[in-house]
Amino acid sequence: MTPLVLHDLQDAQIFALAQAAGRAGLVVDGMGQPLEPWMRASRYVRHIHEVPSLPHLTRSLYAWYLRGTGLSGVWLPCTEEVAAFTVRYRGLLEKMGLGFLAPDEDAFRRAARREAPEVAGLVRPFSAWMRMAQLLGEEGASLPYPLFVRPGPAMARRVEHHAALMAFLRELGGERRPEAEVHVQADASGESRRLAAAIVLADGRGRAVRVFTARLLRVAQEGFGVVRAARAERIPELAEAACMLAEALAWRGFLALRANQTPDGRWHLLDLCPYLPADVAVLAEADGAGLVRAYHALVCDASLRLSCAALQRGQAEYRRMLATAFYPPDWAVPAVPGESWLRRGMRFVRAFGDAWRAPERVCLGAWDRRDLRASLAVVGRTLHNVWRHHRHGAG
Repeated sequence: MTPLVLHDLQDAQIFALAQAAGRAGLVVDGMGQPLEPWMRASRYVRHIHEVPSLPHLTRSLYAWYLRGTGLSGVWLPCTEEVAAFTVRYRGLLEKMGLGFLAPDEDAFRRAARREAPEVAGLVRPFSAWMRMAQLLGEEGASLPYPLFVRPGPAMARRVEHHAALMAFLRELGGERRPEAEVHVQADASGESRRLAAAIVLADGRGRAVRVFTARLLRVAQEGFGVVRAARAERIPELAEAACMLAEALAWRGFLALRANQTPDGRWHLLDLCPYLPADVAVLAEADGAGLVRAYHALVCDASLRLSCAALQRGQAEYRRMLATAFYPPDWAVPAVPGESWLRRGMRFVRAFGDAWRAPERVCLGAWDRRDLRASLAVVGRTLHNVWRHHRHGAG
């Protein structure tokens, strides 16, 4: 069988996606750095190669590392940086024998810059990329507040008024970098926060063939960051709008979005993800959506035609209990000044026990009892990181 090739398996959520692919009967080859114990111990990962993460390398150097692995199979980007690399180095990946579905450069640029076309059922708020100098000048005072301000894909801040925007720009060092761009987006939803996510898989002809929707129960950073808890749920109107959006962009491969539902029932677009986000994808696979299997089949057989379907059951729930050094779980409680080691240890054990017994613990991410050695390795790293969080009060 043609293997599924995944990057950055040192991240527990991408590794959890590898486990989900293995449970679906796919062979997985992967890479990452450092080579964590769960990567070597997993029954689902056949071959593993040490390759640094793309944010730590230039794209050309990452291409050199990737060529040196000799990997071939079905390539699946799970971060925005790797998705951009895939579009830019399409020819190299194809020469290596790595097949994939990816949009053209224009469609990817529009999605990466959050330039969504108008589609029925999805309200597109005011959204623009602006230079620091513009925001620090008169234009910053005339924006439609409140705003979401995003200096990058992994950071967002909601600002209520012009003074809050000025304070955030000073925090970012805007005076020293007047030409740097940030993304600003109007928050028209008021105090309502009913967040949801949708994932669409479009085939090589730009047709949406699979869709999955979920309610986001807890999300870091004002709805743009890491998903802490979610519940699979069929949301037909959001699924239909997501499919229309993907087809309007002539998309190929995975496109994900986040939206907020206001009290009047309308969906306001919050974010576009031009890749498969591993956290929501893990929930989708647990709920029977079959996204990864369908992607693998489409890449292996370009003539395959799938009908558009939402195969999810709407039953699974997800809580980000397990973590690596990148993201502490939301049950990690910082240290209390002057607290004894004994009391701190008791609080640590109690926090872990409460999280483990939580009723929504249906899909844990990188926990799979059939992949026990790897799962225990991830749990061990989580306990180590959370204990360090308790000791130092680190975020």
